[in-house]
Amino acid sequence: MKTIQSLVIASTLLASTSVLAHTFNEANKAIKYRQAAFTMIAGNVSEMGEMIKGKTEWNEATFSKRAEQLSQLSLMPLDAFAVEGSDKGKTNALPEVWKNFSDFEANFVQFQKDTANLASVSETGDKAAIRKAFGKTVKNCKACHTDYKAK
Repeated sequence: MKTIQSLVIASTLLASTSVLAHTFNEANKAIKYRQAAFTMIAGNVSEMGEMIKGKTEWNEATFSKRAEQLSQLSLMPLDAFAVEGSDKGKTNALPEVWKNFSDFEANFVQFQKDTANLASVSETGDKAAIRKAFGKTVKNCKACHTDYKAK
């Protein structure tokens, strides 16, 4: 099942290559692209968070699926920050993103590693390990929001 999901995601990404090439040539489209990716990231984090907090029933399969999707989605937004002019316009990204881009990028790469780890750990069924991995991932999210996102 994981293989099929990965193939679907990969096929979707490959099919959208011409759209991505165009998106990354225009600042306003790059902003919309990364905002869409962050919206999907937030949706997955929210659903997993509700399970972690006990607000919704724990479902191992759903949690694992959301963790895998989060890992894939984490690979998407970073390139869109490098588009010239994407620091202007309707964006919640603070100017500090571009002033401290190497730090921002390092934090984002760590987020990608954290989400990959969460996806891997979620397959074990070990709720304590899953909680720990989820906590680390969310802590990284919050740190980046604190430094690089307007409230």
